Amino acid sequence: MGNHKVFVAFMVALILAATGSAGNAAPPIAGQTVTILQGQTATLHAASVHGVAFQWLKNGDKIANATKDFYVVNSPGTYQVMSINSGDCASELSDPINVVVKIPGNIVSADMSILLTSALSSMNLETPFTYTIMIKNNGPSTATSVNVQNRLPGEVAFQQLTAPAMGNAVYTDYNKKITWTLDKLETGQSTSFDYRVKALQYASITNTASVSAAETDPDLANNTASNTIVLLGLTIPNVFTPNGDGVNDTFEIPGLGNYTGNELIVMNRWGSTVYQKKGYNNEWNGEGLNEGTYFYLLKVQQPGSGKWDVYKGYITLLRAKTN
Repeated sequence: MGNHKVFVAFMVALILAATGSAGNAAPPIAGQTVTILQGQTATLHAASVHGVAFQWLKNGDKIANATKDFYVVNSPGTYQVMSINSGDCASELSDPINVVVKIPGNIVSADMSILLTSALSSMNLETPFTYTIMIKNNGPSTATSVNVQNRLPGEVAFQQLTAPAMGNAVYTDYNKKITWTLDKLETGQSTSFDYRVKALQYASITNTASVSAAETDPDLANNTASNTIVLLGLTIPNVFTPNGDGVNDTFEIPGLGNYTGNELIVMNRWGSTVYQKKGYNNEWNGEGLNEGTYFYLLKVQQPGSGKWDVYKGYITLLRAKTN
């Protein structure tokens, strides 16, 4: 398969599709800067003789789900496209089309942006963790009636909200929503606040927040932010039956291999250690011990960090009676 280049490099057609536009505009030259008014859209078309699939890019990054032979833009940036032929061979990138969004002189605008981060100190469900929402006004005008909305994902329970340095934030339980409002935010000014939640289950948890203001926002792409964390977690059984039948013969902890380090300590009812192993690999079978209840302390190291989680509980050892 040889390389080919998508003809969009010199065959991009621009169609203005907004109120007040004049319909079809002349095709721009490759590399040309195309200007549209705030609220308008531009439709970029790619033409490739052998192309059967396409991928559009903005500022060098692939645009999710932008895989047709056209793409509608409403935000500023540098756009390119590649095509893929029937032999699954990708073309070179097209020459860029630069899109500029112009704000009419009588419109006051404020580009609000938002960032959502999380700080997880433990993978244990019993340990709350913190989300931080940060907003910024990138200008050019003061933002007023700033409103931040954050509906919590179903996998977490709200714990505590820290009063923000600016504005007022409230949590409503019936819809699990945090609403943060500010009277205004000056050009170039940023502010943030924290709140704590507790995970309800081991899962991949995605949280999303958005920001808006009374003024026209020239770039809506940065008005929403998402944060995803993955809680691996451990579900530790409370009984095992080392009787030689090949079923549940060892103290097996599902998911333990996801952690980079661990240490298991097992004690009897009097607090004496009956088993201890660093780098435990689900091999303890209770050899030499009587039936009964024992107590464990399991330490596991979180992947990618030096932090350790501690699990404590009991395990019952049962053996089948033999004749």
